[in-house]
Amino acid sequence: MAEMDMHETELNKTISDAERDRRVAAVSYARASVGLEGFLLSAADDAHAQRFIDGQIDLNEFVRPRGSL
Repeated sequence: MAEMDMHETELNKTISDAERDRRVAAVSYARASVGLEGFLLSAADDAHAQRFIDGQIDLNEFVRPRGSL
């Protein structure tokens, strides 16, 4: 299987309920931490976090910088 196909297959698999719960807890903690610093996530950041929670992207893609300031 080609590397690209393998990566797509890995991302398309369904995550377990326990993994989804773990991701929800991690994202909620991060949102609270950012909020305590006085910031809010943008709509794009919220959507990106939801893709991680739903198992559409893995942790490496979730934490990868997505653009420059």
